[in-house]
Amino acid sequence: MSQVCLLPKSRSFAAAVILSVASAALAAPATPAKLPVPLDPSLFVGMLKGYKDCRAKYEEMDARIDAAGVRDGSYYRVPGFPYLRTDRYAASFKDQVTGLDEVAGWTRRMREFDQEAREFEYRNLGMSEQDIGTWRYDLLSCGGGLANLELFEDANLAFLRKQVTPGSEYVAKPPKPTDAQRKAIAAHQAEVLKRFSGELPAAAAPLKLWAAKPVEDLSLIAKGYGNAIPDELGVPALIDSQWRAFAEMHAPALWIETAAARDQPGMPITKDGAFTVDPAQPRMHYQITFTRLGGKPLAEINYFIWFAGRDGNTGALDSLIWRVTLDANAQPLVFEAVNASGRDHLWFAAQPLKRRDAGKKDLADAALFPQAEPIAWPVALRIAAGSHDLLRVVPLATATASGSSTPYELRRYEEVFTLATSDGKTRSLYDAGGVIPGVRDDKQAGLFGDQVATPGALHVLGRVPVAYVGNRHFDDADRLDKQLVLPASKVATAP
Repeated sequence: MSQVCLLPKSRSFAAAVILSVASAALAAPATPAKLPVPLDPSLFVGMLKGYKDCRAKYEEMDARIDAAGVRDGSYYRVPGFPYLRTDRYAASFKDQVTGLDEVAGWTRRMREFDQEAREFEYRNLGMSEQDIGTWRYDLLSCGGGLANLELFEDANLAFLRKQVTPGSEYVAKPPKPTDAQRKAIAAHQAEVLKRFSGELPAAAAPLKLWAAKPVEDLSLIAKGYGNAIPDELGVPALIDSQWRAFAEMHAPALWIETAAARDQPGMPITKDGAFTVDPAQPRMHYQITFTRLGGKPLAEINYFIWFAGRDGNTGALDSLIWRVTLDANAQPLVFEAVNASGRDHLWFAAQPLKRRDAGKKDLADAALFPQAEPIAWPVALRIAAGSHDLLRVVPLATATASGSSTPYELRRYEEVFTLATSDGKTRSLYDAGGVIPGVRDDKQAGLFGDQVATPGALHVLGRVPVAYVGNRHFDDADRLDKQLVLPASKVATAP
């Protein structure tokens, strides 16, 4: 592709359908890899008798899920281990966990991911509460038992370490970008940087300010992580209300140029068999994840802003993701923004940071820090009408000076994995490949071209490709190390 362009409308719609089919194909059932050392059937006697049929139970349920097309696409299914799913953070420990306790903590987290995903799958299968309870108990017991028995064998544990790395959203052997493609990408990047240069331009439509509706008791996190004991992967042991309080505290205000209803944040819904966003339900979702810097764990709060379409999208849905990475003292370290398609991955310092690629001249594969100076929290996001491009990140006081705010509800991200349908059932916003069906960002498709498996797709968190050149994902566990250099004091282990 020689230049960034939008596809004709008819081709855009066809492409949106095709990419959904392609995504489903990519998310076919995990390869039934065989364990190097299967369990000896004679082992299943006495107290272990109940584990004899565990793998058969997983096969039965997975067959039902795949036949119904309700496979959850948010986590990577580890081939050969039906009771494990993972993300890039957990997988990054594959060569570092040693000893029984560390391995047990590592695999426990992956079992929890599997259990979480299965809850969505059970409900989207239309199972009764009684059936869900039965299967939940059976597979919870089976997962713990199989992990303890199978991974006691060194060969099986070594096999898991090889299998656990999540797949890529990029094609296996992406063609090398042509000079024309690199120039087109660099021109787009330069245009993005231009949006942030100079004074903030006058609004193209009336400005409306949105802020999170206060719910939690923020005194729960008055001392940051306090005395929370980290688990084997460095995750602080906080209760849900504490994580929710962190999310509420750092939720951005939205300062939006509002020309139409689709410029208001809303709730994803199903309508006439397709997905859209209801602006009458102003809402933002959040998800807590983790990353690493200098080998140390850091918490991230991911926020999902939904709109009922945008200029240049096929389908009536658009999504902007905003991320706050907290330092070891639970203070904002760096902000990131990206469209759910992976387009326009932007970085914003919350503290003085030293960049590894500062001054890089080739914008085609450079990380973009469009605002040079650190931005003190709390912040507001100035968002354009129609395109929903991020125009500027400003101190909240700058936005509040324009008038009072309207509240939006802050909800957990898991809400969008069981959306109500007109027939009384539920379905996930994402298909088995982690893509929103029927929605396409045509601008992203022009920039990524044939580098990714599903050009233009809007992705679930954990599957968002962000590099126009190369292979990078929004949740890469080493992305901070590749971008930032910090004094040792900034990456100390959380208390």
